[in-house]
Amino acid sequence: MWFIRIFFIGCLLASYTATAKTLPEQLKICAAVSADDKRLACYDTLSNSLMARAEHQFGIEAEQLVNDTSKHLTSTIANSRKGAYGKLTITLANGQVWRQTASSLGSWKSGEKVEIKRGALGSFLMRKHSGGKSVRVKRIK
Repeated sequence: MWFIRIFFIGCLLASYTATAKTLPEQLKICAAVSADDKRLACYDTLSNSLMARAEHQFGIEAEQLVNDTSKHLTSTIANSRKGAYGKLTITLANGQVWRQTASSLGSWKSGEKVEIKRGALGSFLMRKHSGGKSVRVKRIK
């Protein structure tokens, strides 16, 4: 009897998660389930569908990854230090570490709010939230 109940719950959750379009949406749905056994069944169903998902998205992975992620990030500088060749390494309040890749003038101080946006060909641009010139950066951590 318990097997039929779990099978029914699994089918129900499978149909529920199948309506979500992206993997992050499906993960959020599973995370929102409060009962441990139902949440585990949801994650199990989701993991079983990953192979089919991988086959479906073969060849468009990079495009899908970019579409599933945010277009920009806003944070505060926790620390900035000069490294080799005068290029800055900037640690943000969220723990991310970014390194300046192109030479540019300007000062970046702790406590300043910055915005990082996607650039061309997979690059990223950082600028002060208050405005000003952007600097090309690369995430190192």
